[in-house]
Amino acid sequence: MTPIVRSIEPQEVSLPAKAGLPQWQLRFLLRKLSLKRGEHVILMGTQDLGTVELLAMAVGPAGQVTVLTEPGVSDGERVALQGELRLFPQVKVVAPGPSTDTQHCDAICILPERLTEPYEPLMDQAWRRLSNGGRLMLTLPHGEGNQLQSAILCANQKGFVTRYRRNCDKHCAWVGVKYACKG
Repeated sequence: MTPIVRSIEPQEVSLPAKAGLPQWQLRFLLRKLSLKRGEHVILMGTQDLGTVELLAMAVGPAGQVTVLTEPGVSDGERVALQGELRLFPQVKVVAPGPSTDTQHCDAICILPERLTEPYEPLMDQAWRRLSNGGRLMLTLPHGEGNQLQSAILCANQKGFVTRYRRNCDKHCAWVGVKYACKG
Protein backbone atom coordinates (compact mmCIF):
# COMPACT_ATOMS: atom_id res chain seq x y z
CA MET A 1 0.00 0.00 0.00
CA THR A 2 1.04 3.57 -0.52
CA PRO A 3 2.38 5.20 2.62
CA ILE A 4 -0.20 7.73 3.75
CA VAL A 5 0.68 10.44 6.23
CA ARG A 6 -1.97 10.52 8.92
CA SER A 7 -2.65 13.17 11.50
CA ILE A 8 -4.03 12.47 14.96
CA GLU A 9 -7.58 12.82 13.62
CA PRO A 10 -8.25 9.80 11.36
CA GLN A 11 -10.47 11.68 8.90
CA GLU A 12 -7.60 13.98 7.87
CA VAL A 13 -5.38 12.28 5.29
CA SER A 14 -2.78 13.85 3.04
CA LEU A 15 -1.04 12.28 0.08
CA PRO A 16 2.74 12.15 -0.26
CA ALA A 17 4.06 14.96 -2.46
CA LYS A 18 6.02 12.84 -4.96
CA ALA A 19 6.07 9.42 -6.51
CA GLY A 20 9.03 7.12 -5.87
CA LEU A 21 10.70 7.72 -9.26
CA PRO A 22 11.96 10.99 -10.75
CA GLN A 23 9.84 12.47 -13.55
CA TRP A 24 12.40 11.79 -16.30
CA GLN A 25 12.51 8.09 -15.37
CA LEU A 26 8.72 7.83 -15.38
CA ARG A 27 8.57 9.54 -18.77
CA PHE A 28 11.06 6.99 -20.14
CA LEU A 29 9.16 4.05 -18.64
CA LEU A 30 5.74 5.27 -19.76
CA ARG A 31 6.98 5.19 -23.36
CA LYS A 32 7.50 1.45 -22.89
CA LEU A 33 3.73 1.08 -22.37
CA SER A 34 3.27 2.09 -26.04
CA LEU A 35 0.10 4.03 -25.30
CA LYS A 36 -1.94 5.13 -28.30
CA ARG A 37 -4.55 7.83 -28.77
CA GLY A 38 -7.96 6.76 -27.56
CA GLU A 39 -6.75 4.05 -25.18
CA HIS A 40 -7.85 3.63 -21.56
CA VAL A 41 -5.12 3.43 -18.90
CA ILE A 42 -5.42 2.91 -15.15
CA LEU A 43 -2.86 4.45 -12.78
CA MET A 44 -2.27 2.86 -9.37
CA GLY A 45 0.08 4.50 -6.89
CA THR A 46 0.85 7.95 -5.56
CA GLN A 47 -1.10 10.49 -7.54
CA ASP A 48 1.78 12.57 -8.87
CA LEU A 49 0.26 15.22 -11.14
CA GLY A 50 3.16 15.02 -13.60
CA THR A 51 2.60 11.30 -14.15
CA VAL A 52 -1.14 11.76 -14.64
CA GLU A 53 -0.52 14.58 -17.13
CA LEU A 54 1.96 12.43 -19.10
CA LEU A 55 -0.61 9.64 -19.33
CA ALA A 56 -3.38 12.07 -20.33
CA MET A 57 -1.26 13.54 -23.12
CA ALA A 58 -0.33 10.04 -24.35
CA VAL A 59 -3.95 8.87 -24.72
CA GLY A 60 -5.18 12.25 -25.98
CA PRO A 61 -8.66 13.73 -25.60
CA ALA A 62 -10.32 10.61 -27.01
CA GLY A 63 -8.65 8.38 -24.42
CA GLN A 64 -9.27 7.89 -20.74
CA VAL A 65 -7.05 7.87 -17.65
CA THR A 66 -8.51 6.40 -14.47
CA VAL A 67 -6.60 7.30 -11.32
CA LEU A 68 -7.31 4.85 -8.48
CA THR A 69 -6.70 6.61 -5.20
CA GLU A 70 -5.48 4.78 -2.14
CA PRO A 71 -7.88 3.50 0.51
CA GLY A 72 -8.30 6.16 3.19
CA VAL A 73 -8.19 9.11 0.81
CA SER A 74 -11.21 11.29 1.52
CA ASP A 75 -13.85 12.28 -1.03
CA GLY A 76 -12.73 15.89 -0.58
CA GLU A 77 -9.18 15.03 -1.57
CA ARG A 78 -10.40 13.13 -4.62
CA VAL A 79 -12.48 16.14 -5.65
CA ALA A 80 -9.48 18.44 -5.10
CA LEU A 81 -7.25 16.21 -7.24
CA GLN A 82 -9.92 16.09 -9.96
CA GLY A 83 -10.03 19.90 -9.82
CA GLU A 84 -6.26 20.15 -10.26
CA LEU A 85 -6.62 18.04 -13.39
CA ARG A 86 -9.48 20.08 -14.89
CA LEU A 87 -7.40 20.80 -18.01
CA PHE A 88 -7.53 17.08 -18.77
CA PRO A 89 -11.19 16.06 -19.07
CA GLN A 90 -10.15 12.51 -19.99
CA VAL A 91 -8.84 11.98 -16.43
CA LYS A 92 -11.19 10.50 -13.85
CA VAL A 93 -10.19 10.19 -10.18
CA VAL A 94 -12.00 7.33 -8.43
CA ALA A 95 -11.95 5.47 -5.13
CA PRO A 96 -10.83 1.84 -5.16
CA GLY A 97 -13.53 -0.76 -4.90
CA PRO A 98 -16.58 -1.85 -6.89
CA SER A 99 -17.52 0.40 -9.77
CA THR A 100 -20.21 0.68 -12.40
CA ASP A 101 -17.61 1.89 -14.92
CA THR A 102 -16.25 -0.36 -17.62
CA GLN A 103 -13.69 -2.71 -16.14
CA HIS A 104 -11.61 -3.26 -19.26
CA CYS A 105 -8.64 -1.09 -20.11
CA ASP A 106 -5.68 -1.16 -22.46
CA ALA A 107 -2.91 -0.55 -19.91
CA ILE A 108 -2.29 -0.47 -16.17
CA CYS A 109 0.58 1.44 -14.63
CA ILE A 110 1.49 0.35 -11.09
CA LEU A 111 3.86 2.77 -9.40
CA PRO A 112 6.37 1.72 -6.70
CA GLU A 113 4.19 2.65 -3.73
CA ARG A 114 1.39 0.28 -4.80
CA LEU A 115 3.61 -2.70 -5.69
CA THR A 116 3.64 -4.53 -2.37
CA GLU A 117 3.43 -8.17 -1.32
CA PRO A 118 1.40 -10.27 -1.64
CA TYR A 119 1.33 -9.72 -5.40
CA GLU A 120 -1.40 -12.23 -6.26
CA PRO A 121 -4.40 -9.94 -5.57
CA LEU A 122 -2.82 -7.12 -7.57
CA MET A 123 -1.99 -9.38 -10.53
CA ASP A 124 -5.46 -10.92 -10.35
CA GLN A 125 -7.05 -7.48 -10.51
CA ALA A 126 -4.80 -6.47 -13.42
CA TRP A 127 -5.63 -9.67 -15.33
CA ARG A 128 -9.38 -9.10 -14.91
CA ARG A 129 -9.24 -5.44 -15.94
CA LEU A 130 -6.94 -5.69 -18.95
CA SER A 131 -8.28 -6.44 -22.41
CA ASN A 132 -6.51 -9.11 -24.45
CA GLY A 133 -3.20 -7.59 -25.56
CA GLY A 134 -3.31 -5.10 -22.65
CA ARG A 135 -0.07 -4.01 -21.02
CA LEU A 136 0.88 -4.02 -17.34
CA MET A 137 3.78 -1.89 -16.13
CA LEU A 138 5.50 -2.46 -12.79
CA THR A 139 8.13 0.00 -11.57
CA LEU A 140 10.46 0.17 -8.60
CA PRO A 141 13.40 2.38 -7.65
CA HIS A 142 16.96 1.11 -8.05
CA GLY A 143 17.98 -1.63 -5.67
CA GLU A 144 14.58 -3.34 -5.60
CA GLY A 145 15.41 -5.95 -8.24
CA ASN A 146 14.57 -8.94 -6.01
CA GLN A 147 11.14 -7.49 -5.22
CA LEU A 148 10.51 -6.86 -8.91
CA GLN A 149 11.64 -10.38 -9.77
CA SER A 150 9.08 -11.80 -7.31
CA ALA A 151 6.33 -9.63 -8.84
CA ILE A 152 7.33 -10.69 -12.37
CA LEU A 153 7.22 -14.36 -11.36
CA CYS A 154 3.70 -13.86 -9.99
CA ALA A 155 2.63 -12.02 -13.17
CA ASN A 156 4.09 -14.76 -15.39
CA GLN A 157 2.20 -17.40 -13.40
CA LYS A 158 -0.99 -15.44 -13.99
CA GLY A 159 -0.32 -15.50 -17.75
CA PHE A 160 1.45 -12.21 -18.54
CA VAL A 161 4.21 -12.42 -21.14
CA THR A 162 7.31 -10.26 -20.69
CA ARG A 163 7.61 -7.46 -23.22
CA TYR A 164 10.22 -5.28 -21.54
CA ARG A 165 12.48 -5.70 -18.52
CA ARG A 166 15.12 -3.42 -17.11
CA ASN A 167 17.16 -3.55 -13.92
CA CYS A 168 19.82 -0.84 -14.03
CA ASP A 169 21.42 1.67 -11.69
CA LYS A 170 18.49 4.07 -12.16
CA HIS A 171 15.36 1.94 -11.79
CA CYS A 172 13.78 -1.48 -12.14
CA ALA A 173 10.88 -1.88 -14.53
CA TRP A 174 8.86 -4.53 -16.28
CA VAL A 175 6.11 -4.42 -18.89
CA GLY A 176 4.02 -7.52 -19.45
CA VAL A 177 1.32 -8.24 -22.02
CA LYS A 178 -1.87 -10.18 -21.41
CA TYR A 179 -2.37 -12.83 -24.07
CA ALA A 180 -5.47 -14.79 -23.19
CA CYS A 181 -6.52 -17.91 -25.03
CA LYS A 182 -9.68 -17.53 -27.06
CA GLY A 183 -12.09 -20.17 -26.17
